[in-house]
Amino acid sequence: MIANLIASVRAGEWWDYKLIPLLTAFYATVVLLERPIASLWPAALTLLLALIPGAAFVSLLNDLTDIDEDRAAGKPNRMAGRPVAFRIAAILLPVSAGILFLFLWRDEPMLMAVYLAAWIAFTLYSLPPFRLKARGLAGVLADASGAHLFPTLVAMLIAFRAAERPVDPVWIAAGAAWAFGYGLRGILWHQLSDRENDRMAGVRTFAQRHPRHVPARLGAWLAFPLELLGLGMLIWKLDSPLPLLFLALYLSLVWFRIRRWRMQAVLVDPKPKYLIFLQEYYNVFLPLAILLVSAAIFPIDALVLAAHLLIFHRRPRETVEDVRTLWRYRKQPVV
Repeated sequence: MIANLIASVRAGEWWDYKLIPLLTAFYATVVLLERPIASLWPAALTLLLALIPGAAFVSLLNDLTDIDEDRAAGKPNRMAGRPVAFRIAAILLPVSAGILFLFLWRDEPMLMAVYLAAWIAFTLYSLPPFRLKARGLAGVLADASGAHLFPTLVAMLIAFRAAERPVDPVWIAAGAAWAFGYGLRGILWHQLSDRENDRMAGVRTFAQRHPRHVPARLGAWLAFPLELLGLGMLIWKLDSPLPLLFLALYLSLVWFRIRRWRMQAVLVDPKPKYLIFLQEYYNVFLPLAILLVSAAIFPIDALVLAAHLLIFHRRPRETVEDVRTLWRYRKQPVV
């Protein structure tokens, strides 16, 4: 049963994409506070252990509440056909872990509030009778808040708490803007990608309710500028050129992919041979830049960099493989 539960969580679908940006927010906050990240490793571990149950809960709850819709759309669903006892256990295990962290943080009302808010947003998004997923814009806001905004605030507040430093409201505001903008882009992309399946299943998501250009423009003209504003403030507050240097390296790689492989960089709307703009920067380049900044000041943080690459090796390895491939065929004519 345990093996089946682990398989149902689908960790491979969210491990890197959900957890790395949140850990990056933690790393960046510790760098802002001029503390070695290695000295706060218990807080980093606590953050990771607190985030995993929430991510697992989202995956399990989505599958559980989407069984009928997925059947109508012809999509596989890992909770379909499972016994009732299995479904109950699958939900209760991560919820129990979440309650444990709320208890541990009972003396930190702000931290408790944002952690609980993430779980509430997850629940409201999927669970009937609320089912905000099928209520248009409310579902978009709930997903962006539950998957990115509130967890990012959790990561930053844990760092301030571990360093025993007062919360910087400007830093928190910048992190919130970055996370919420990126979260909005993420759910709009997901809904546009799943638009046909949602149509067949009769699920009235925001992307399903409106012409395709409406969510695309919302992502391009609201979510993305908000994300850039927050990102710019975070980088400015860090006062290091390395995140900008790594941004330039990332943009160069994107340019080569576009030129050599005819890929398209998109903000929200999926297209043939596309990449989601800045996603790889957040998953690979930005965390490495921040960890290198800290390691240059506190050499012991080279161990944190090594641990990060050990735990989250898949995305950096894919980036390195792409660079090697592009370099190998650099002299061949572009087709």
